[in-house]
Amino acid sequence: MKLEPPGQKAVIHELANEAEKLGLRLYAVGGCVRDWVIGRNSSDIDFLTSGSAEKLAASLCRLYGGTWQAFEKFHTVRCFTGIGRIDLARFRKEIYPSPASLPQTLPAETLEQDLRRRDFTVNAMAVELTGGSFELTDLYNGLDDIKAGIVRVLHKDSFFDDPTRIYRAARFAARFGWQLAPETAACAAGAIAAGIPARLSRERIRNELFKILSDSKPCMAMEILNSMGALDFIFPKLKPVPQIEKISSRAAQLAVIASNLDDGAAFIASLRLSKKESREIFELSGLSVSRRKHSRGLLQNKKDINIGKESQNEKEK
Repeated sequence: MKLEPPGQKAVIHELANEAEKLGLRLYAVGGCVRDWVIGRNSSDIDFLTSGSAEKLAASLCRLYGGTWQAFEKFHTVRCFTGIGRIDLARFRKEIYPSPASLPQTLPAETLEQDLRRRDFTVNAMAVELTGGSFELTDLYNGLDDIKAGIVRVLHKDSFFDDPTRIYRAARFAARFGWQLAPETAACAAGAIAAGIPARLSRERIRNELFKILSDSKPCMAMEILNSMGALDFIFPKLKPVPQIEKISSRAAQLAVIASNLDDGAAFIASLRLSKKESREIFELSGLSVSRRKHSRGLLQNKKDINIGKESQNEKEK
């Protein structure tokens, strides 16, 4: 099956040409391919090469100007060029030394090896860009799962290896109106019952909360996680708060969540933010009183929170 990208064709064409000159094969992989299948444009394309991403980055910067930075531990490169920011990676495979640990990333020889390390079938698809092929590689039937509205892991230990995938699964299910496949839900339940998410650092699990809040349907994602018993790992007795859907500011969203907890101050402290960020959330939540006048932006956020509280009161009535 051929799958042509709906946008950025000029950039893709230029990258593919440069890859071919270096004897490399170039692919788009992951979430952008999923979005193309759904019919959505994706401005964030992950490019995957069959060999040295550094060589391709250097070639692009010579051609278009700019700089690049290699992240050797992860075998990735980020380019800042005249045609925009470009993220490149070579084929990789991953080894998890223990549950919830960060993986050891090693070079892989084939596209198949790289796709095997992905989180869900819907994100384990790739489109070849070299040669104008646009041929879709779908080893795990991600296309069928997209059509069926299913989030499915690639193997039974996926959530033990990386429990952040539990939170990611809920985000995707909420965003697209999908459901977890029964065996995937069972795998998540097993990891949760074993307490695997508790092994994540506070920063990693906090970042999953931030991603949920920045997504299109944060409350629905939290409801899914609550039904699974996964919200308690972010903070004990954390519950979905419907009014966060109406608020665009993350600080204001966190303030609403804190104001709905018995120990909102401890929740804010658990986020391990800067003093400035924590103070802003405290002030917005009403958990601490500051004599300093709020800036116009904070006042607007406070207004958003009041709207949310009014909405909650109406619901309780």
